[in-house]
Amino acid sequence: MTMSVLDRFEKSVEGAVNGVFSKLGSKDLQPVDLSSALEREIDKEAMPVGRDRTVAPNEYRFKLSTPDFDHIEQWGSEALADELADNLTNYARSQHYAFVGPVVVIFEEDLDLGKGSFKLTSASVQGNAVPVTTDEQNEDCPLLEINGNQYMLTKEKTVLGRGSGCDIVIEDPGISRKHLEIDITGNGVIARDLGSTNGTYVEGHQVPAATLLDGNTITIGRTRILYWASSQEQE
Repeated sequence: MTMSVLDRFEKSVEGAVNGVFSKLGSKDLQPVDLSSALEREIDKEAMPVGRDRTVAPNEYRFKLSTPDFDHIEQWGSEALADELADNLTNYARSQHYAFVGPVVVIFEEDLDLGKGSFKLTSASVQGNAVPVTTDEQNEDCPLLEINGNQYMLTKEKTVLGRGSGCDIVIEDPGISRKHLEIDITGNGVIARDLGSTNGTYVEGHQVPAATLLDGNTITIGRTRILYWASSQEQE
């Protein structure tokens, strides 16, 4: 079983002597501190909307001191941000919180902060792809299933890729930064390759574009994506 980014991050903090994360004292910021802070923030900011729905913020910004920011940048801030976002999405599922867009974690430098301290702010930012975390999310939208997570496609265009600017970010070295676009049109839902390096495959056939049918499998890099025409049937 592969070790998660967060686990590897923790191990590097514990074990590094000459590495980026040498232990310089008890004030060193640990990734588990960031993960705990995210859970506290989501619990504090989640708001009941109607009888069955509790909406939580989906964008989280950490302001970090210069040394902490530099350490995280050198180690791999994008990978850590993705892992923290995945962990928080799973936590939201356990608490039955709903989102209005994908969960994003952002690190920013704050020159006024001392080493080991940070500030966390959160906001709800409407997105094109909404992670399915509760059974009460009953809008009838096309749905993608990726690595065990489900996303409702709520807008006409949804971009998938490795780059942080995509609507759905997938950690897979075989995927281009902007790899695939899903277009909801009057003539059906279309998967469109965005000039990726390794191509897009629908039902095993490489295609520049294809109209998707319910239950189709899309493959990009090593990642399999299941397409469902309606989110209603998947509950």
